[in-house]
Amino acid sequence: MKIWHAKIISLILAFIFTALLLVNCGDKADTPTSSADTTAAAENTETQAETELKPDLPDVDYGGKTFEILTAGNWSNDWTEIYDFTADEQDGTPVNDAVYLRNRAVEAQFNITIKEINNMGSSVGGTGKGGKFIEKSVMAGDNAYDASQMGAYDVSVLAYKGFVVDLNSVKWLNLQNPWWDQKANSDLTIRDMMFYTTGDISTLDNDCTFCILFNKKLIADNSLDDPYTLVRDGSWTIDKFVSMAGSLSRDLNGDSKMVQNDMYGFCILQDSMMGMVNAAGEKFATINQDGNIELTLNTEKTVNMLDKYIPLAYDRNLTYSIYHSPDEIEKMFANDQVMFYTRYLCIIKKYRNMDTDFGLLPYPKYDESQESYYHTVAPYGCSFICVPMVVEDLEMSGAILEAMAYESVDTVTKAYYDITLEGKTLRDEESTEVLDIILKTRVFDIGQFYQIGPYNERIMDLFRKNDKDFASMYAKHEAAALKLIGEINEAFAAIT
Repeated sequence: MKIWHAKIISLILAFIFTALLLVNCGDKADTPTSSADTTAAAENTETQAETELKPDLPDVDYGGKTFEILTAGNWSNDWTEIYDFTADEQDGTPVNDAVYLRNRAVEAQFNITIKEINNMGSSVGGTGKGGKFIEKSVMAGDNAYDASQMGAYDVSVLAYKGFVVDLNSVKWLNLQNPWWDQKANSDLTIRDMMFYTTGDISTLDNDCTFCILFNKKLIADNSLDDPYTLVRDGSWTIDKFVSMAGSLSRDLNGDSKMVQNDMYGFCILQDSMMGMVNAAGEKFATINQDGNIELTLNTEKTVNMLDKYIPLAYDRNLTYSIYHSPDEIEKMFANDQVMFYTRYLCIIKKYRNMDTDFGLLPYPKYDESQESYYHTVAPYGCSFICVPMVVEDLEMSGAILEAMAYESVDTVTKAYYDITLEGKTLRDEESTEVLDIILKTRVFDIGQFYQIGPYNERIMDLFRKNDKDFASMYAKHEAAALKLIGEINEAFAAIT
């Protein structure tokens, strides 16, 4: 049951974006299905949403107030090509126009003006500077921001230091509604408290999700197994990935050296060392039944997964490293020099004009008995919705955020998912089905967000230094990791 302006917006979007597919990425199956099944499921989901689901919101006029949202994270909008909260006018760009329509609808509903205070960029997010904006505001009690989308590294610190509100306690905000990410709920709830989250209100979390791209021409030219079939039957495992990626390596210029101008089976992003841990179904840290964070990195599956991955990742005759210039690697993939490429979903948009067809794959399973694929949400790039401890009107913050998230389902999410990715970039039905898998099987690893260890950097250091000794690295930093976990658990226990 959608309120009247949501229906009008849907009609406008259908005209502007041409034939939007009735799809909601959060409700699809874990494995690729036929186009007819996917469409039927999507239509059923939309029908249910229209007849049953709508937010419980106040009928209130806020008298023209400005609702100020602070954005502060590592990735600038130039990188993601998307502003989550700012669209001054319609320009024919699907996501921009969707944000514009979403904002105008919420503004009209509550008589407010939505204003984004943008501080995105690598000099802010993860450095602590982003968090300082909220810390300063809370300490001064100046009500500077009504809400924030804060970088993961900073918002996690704000949470246990008591500078942001438990979102479960905010009136009108209901994180159990499907326009909020339910995986985030399960992975990030501490002692029944939820301090930061994401969902349809934002597209940045999609952009920051790990994935693998593959070159279809190189697969066909080398008579390799169809990756989509492997994904469909559950045999897309780390062993299969390593075998295929290690089978293609050619010295194209005949100088007996493997350099930028040669051909590789694999191009690695250093972050994939973290991604492979999560792909095996493991996490750096986990919230246990008592509501405490515990260190869970050093498991048999983690060690075995890295033991399988490292020989490929470190072999410079087989793998070209993104530790080199990202621009070089992007060109190599576009020039048919790389078969597999680990990256984030946002990279897909860079290949809109690529001549050769490419496809999208999930990260591989640990083995065929693993029930699901799993995909890291990059802690470096992702930002999360939070509410500062001191705001002018907490109920208004809850109502506006809930309304924006709800209105985003038929506007922002559709434009991003159906048009920007599926309609204009991904070129086959199988890739869009894989996209469903990736976005449904995301992992919000609290150990990565809190930089426990900090094992994020230390695992990437193994790759940077060609160091295969995970056990020694882990042991060296275990005491510091446990100390930080203890401090965080004590802090959250005091907040309860």
